[in-house]
Amino acid sequence: MEQLLDRLNKAPNSLKFGGLIAVVVLLTAANYFFFVSAEDTNFANARQQRISLDAVLADKLYLAQNLPEKRKEFDKLNADLQEALVHLPQAKDIDKLLADLNDVGRKSGLDISSITPQPESPDTSYVRIPIKMAVSGNYQEIALFLQEVGNMNRIVNVANIHLVGQGSKVGEKVVLNGDFMATTFRFPDAPKAPKK
Repeated sequence: MEQLLDRLNKAPNSLKFGGLIAVVVLLTAANYFFFVSAEDTNFANARQQRISLDAVLADKLYLAQNLPEKRKEFDKLNADLQEALVHLPQAKDIDKLLADLNDVGRKSGLDISSITPQPESPDTSYVRIPIKMAVSGNYQEIALFLQEVGNMNRIVNVANIHLVGQGSKVGEKVVLNGDFMATTFRFPDAPKAPKK
């Protein structure tokens, strides 16, 4: 070790200062790579996290300031959904619909000879439920029945109407036999979650 110190003492001053500068640069570079660079990365990550948290906070503050309006909007959307569910229910609920059709037919003065639900046919956003119906009554009773079906809360379309006259009279009214396809709709069933 003494020999190394002797050599260093005998070395020219420019070499001593160059060596000292090299050691300082080396220590500074090592300090930067081992300590400062890691802290810079941590600082950049913390800054990015703060920016994202500030954005979340701004969203939450906006919602908190507009909470009464958002509640009113939610209540209105919920009421609209409940109304839509009356027109397009989620459940098949055919028994209630058949009872409603029977009531409308009776109030219209028709004699309903058959109501036969057909197989459902699913579509992308709804399911069709066709119901084949056969009725008898005069033209005005059938027209009144179809009008009342159109006024029902639940959506019911009537198509393929066929009227045939029997040529028979009951009192002063000419009796017609009619058959048609009444189609109602419902929301499709929610997809079942896969079993784990």
